[in-house]
Amino acid sequence: MRIKLGNTERKWLLILVFTPVVSISFMSIAFNIGQQIAFAQESAGQQQQEQPSPGETSPGQLVVRRVEIWGVFYRLMVVAFVVGAVVQGCIVYVCWRFRESHKKNKPREPAEGIHR
Repeated sequence: MRIKLGNTERKWLLILVFTPVVSISFMSIAFNIGQQIAFAQESAGQQQQEQPSPGETSPGQLVVRRVEIWGVFYRLMVVAFVVGAVVQGCIVYVCWRFRESHKKNKPREPAEGIHR
């Protein structure tokens, strides 16, 4: 069975497909810029501090690890929200397109007495 899409359906389908792609692209660019800034600040801070002996860890490294863990968490949450938005958009489109009151979804011939 083949579904024919009109001009408006094609436009909405393109919007549903390209919106997450564009938003993920912008978010990845923003995260990369943020990481470069954070790395530059971290390297400047480490140059000012004295290096610990091989068996020790400085408290600054623990904070950086904690911040990195939260950064990964936030990235995964952004991905989860984007995937959820795409799935929800697809569900809304299917429900709107194949509703009973849609003019293209009406039966073309009377179906009385015909068993399919």
